[in-house]
Amino acid sequence: MIRLVIIEDEDLIRLGIKTAINQEQNIEVVGESATGSGGMKLVEQLKPDIVLIDIGLPDISGLDLIYDIKSKTNSKVIALTCHSSQDIVNCALQNGADSYILKRMDLELIKHAINTTYQNNSFIDPEVAKRVFQTFTAHHQKIKGKKYTELPTATELQILKLMSRGLSNKEIAEKLFVTVSTVKGHSSNLFSKLGVRDRVNAILKAKELGYLDAENLRVV
Repeated sequence: MIRLVIIEDEDLIRLGIKTAINQEQNIEVVGESATGSGGMKLVEQLKPDIVLIDIGLPDISGLDLIYDIKSKTNSKVIALTCHSSQDIVNCALQNGADSYILKRMDLELIKHAINTTYQNNSFIDPEVAKRVFQTFTAHHQKIKGKKYTELPTATELQILKLMSRGLSNKEIAEKLFVTVSTVKGHSSNLFSKLGVRDRVNAILKAKELGYLDAENLRVV
């Protein structure tokens, strides 16, 4: 049984999601909150498998809440939002979101995202992925003579952000609750996609491509 907490300030949306989810045999809504602070308390108390978070919360930033939940708990996070801009998507993923879906009340999509995320896979709303890919290919079709057609995954972006903070592979593994070998595998894939051989150049290339803001850049 997948245990879910919903943090969404719009009552009708929260009720709609809860009603649909409770009809599923393998998913149970164990808690819900209309505020970020109340939601954080629920997550710490109930320790759900997955937290569905609306980024636009009334009391605190949903982006900050994602980071707090990923830093303090073992729960996976799905960001739910009406924002599809690449900056918002990147920020949510960098803060630790496992998956990202648009708020359009596509209940089948939400259920699919929950099941996919529970299986330790990242899910990005197809509409978001399409827009990000179109933007990327329009501006970065060729870098140093190589054409890049595969974007970093959500997990690779998480690792990239932690790399930029100067964390070792062991520290990254502890943050993401995975093994060091898993981190190394994702890092190798990331290096290949960026066309680099080490983390220093990966960070520099990621800054060039817009995956990291200048204030996040820390080469060690």
